[in-house]
Amino acid sequence: MSDTEQEPSMEEILASIRRIISDDEKEIDAAAQENEEAPEGEEELAGEEMVAIAEPEPEPEPEPEPVAEE
Repeated sequence: MSDTEQEPSMEEILASIRRIISDDEKEIDAAAQENEEAPEGEEELAGEEMVAIAEPEPEPEPEPEPVAEE
């Protein structure tokens, strides 16, 4: 930085951080509200991520054990 430029004060830095956090919280709340309104099994675009809303897949059935021949 040159001598003519002033660095931001601590208060300005904190105010900037508070604005960023507030903006992020608004985006998170909006995405959560959209996901609550979405029907189950559909995909929703939350921010820039694709979020799948679906039932968990059932566990696979175990294979039967081989029968020993005598």
